[in-house]
Amino acid sequence: MLLTDVIRVMTLVRFGVSVPEELLQSFDHIVDKRKYVGRSGAIRDAMRAYISQAEWDSAEGVNTATLNVVYHHTPKLMSDLIKIQHQSGLNVLSSVHVHMTRTHCLEVITMRGTKESIESLADRISGLSGVDYSRLFMFSLPGEVEEGQHHH
Repeated sequence: MLLTDVIRVMTLVRFGVSVPEELLQSFDHIVDKRKYVGRSGAIRDAMRAYISQAEWDSAEGVNTATLNVVYHHTPKLMSDLIKIQHQSGLNVLSSVHVHMTRTHCLEVITMRGTKESIESLADRISGLSGVDYSRLFMFSLPGEVEEGQHHH
């Protein structure tokens, strides 16, 4: 495969936006804090996040998500986490286990599936006794890759 085969040409379009001054000041503060070169990069990121959330909310097709879970390190809870993942019917892509302290672990579960199946798994895990924190990060990628396709 040639490099020219994987380079996608992106056409940039300029447009104007009218916003209240206070909103722009708050936005510029974030642009500075996050070290963006300018507003354009921050606006592109905000637009991607907005589109991804709208696609997630529409519940169409396959979505991708990670579930971050902080919990008490007990053999029963670890067993329950594994069992729930296997029984979910989701495509669990990976599960990363991190020992945070002597008593707490962090589990990062990456999955693909429908909105309903992802939320169902997240709800089941969040409700387990011993889970202290649980946060779902969901997203839809533009032109989502078909199952089984990998980077070249």
